[in-house]
Amino acid sequence: MQEYIALGVFAAVYTLIIGRKRFGIPIWAAMLIGAALMIGLQVIGVEAAFRSVKLDVIAFLFGMFSIVSALDRAGVLRRLAVKMLAVAKTPDRLLMVFVIGMGLLAAFLVNDTIALLGIPLVIFVARHAGIRPVVLLIALAFGITVGSVMTPVGNPQNLLIAIQSGIPMPFTTFLVRLATPTIVNLFVTYAILKVYYRKEIGSNYQLSAIELMEKVDGLYDTRLARISIAVMIATIAGFIVSEVLHFLGIADFSLSAVAMLGAAAIYALSSQRREIMKSVDYSVLIFFGGMFVVTSALWSSGAVSMLFMNYIPTPDPNDPVQSAAVISAASIGVSQVLSNVPFVALYNFVMADSGFTGQHVDQWMMLAAASTIAGNLTILGAASNIIIIEAAEARGVHSFSFLEFFKVGSIVTAANLAVYYLFIVLI
Repeated sequence: MQEYIALGVFAAVYTLIIGRKRFGIPIWAAMLIGAALMIGLQVIGVEAAFRSVKLDVIAFLFGMFSIVSALDRAGVLRRLAVKMLAVAKTPDRLLMVFVIGMGLLAAFLVNDTIALLGIPLVIFVARHAGIRPVVLLIALAFGITVGSVMTPVGNPQNLLIAIQSGIPMPFTTFLVRLATPTIVNLFVTYAILKVYYRKEIGSNYQLSAIELMEKVDGLYDTRLARISIAVMIATIAGFIVSEVLHFLGIADFSLSAVAMLGAAAIYALSSQRREIMKSVDYSVLIFFGGMFVVTSALWSSGAVSMLFMNYIPTPDPNDPVQSAAVISAASIGVSQVLSNVPFVALYNFVMADSGFTGQHVDQWMMLAAASTIAGNLTILGAASNIIIIEAAEARGVHSFSFLEFFKVGSIVTAANLAVYYLFIVLI
């Protein structure tokens, strides 16, 4: 009985998320309502609900959001993006900047952050370059999705995998295993969009670097910029150093601990600590807290086993080819219904229950890659797509439709998946 109640609550949450404009309920609130219903209807107990919240994930996100908030308030992110755009002398290079440049930024600064950063740049550049905004919005969406695959800090689902899978040295492992295919896929995605939108990208292109710089010069805080850049570099270096120390058996610092140390440095050294703290996106933290309760309730009630075990093939830890294929298919398909972050939160249970451990690195990397690029198939596959749509439309710019995104997204996703499968499984 409990599994049906859990499924009913999840269906209600999904309905609220899909119809968020009609109901006027944001995504984070819908997930929080779901968590409250799971507890209120006794699908999961209060104590079990609190235990289900992964505090290390919440701490990591808070730490990284604090650092990125400081970079944003200092004007560093805008200036960096504008400098990339200033070297784009042709429409082809402009497209490359939004796919490859923004994708590489997303790998280290979280794709949702770069999504918000890119919207005003898309609008400004499209107006001056004579390019339909939708083309650049799709380029931004695809670029940050693909680029975020290569590190555990690029997107939330990778972080869940890094923390819950037991993979040794996750930051280094992600980079070593996924950096090359991700860079290949960024260029593949750029090439597909260049061909697909060849008639849309005209030659009447004139973008003034001086005019671009003038838009951000007044927003640049030199002192905060120096502090935030230094802390960001130190934090990324800290991820690698902490894994080396762990490997040598000297000390054990998690990704979350390093991120929190970075946040502590920001708040200790900056004179704008109150403003930085206010700028942190707490709605994402609330979303994750609610999601952990909802997914844990689905698992403990037996609803996940009923769905995944009965209707979706189970990956075999002893068969790398079969398991990678099943994980890829499940990731691409189910993420269009659940979105990739909730899917990974649930599928981590499935893989652990099926016998996958931190030693099955290939399969965990396939889950990270496939669940992330699932966001390039439809607009429902990734939260970053929704962020782009809502941010663009809030500024009066018509965004991409479901059909247009799917038409080009199906080509991009197929190509991306083939590259990752080749590099992870066959090479």
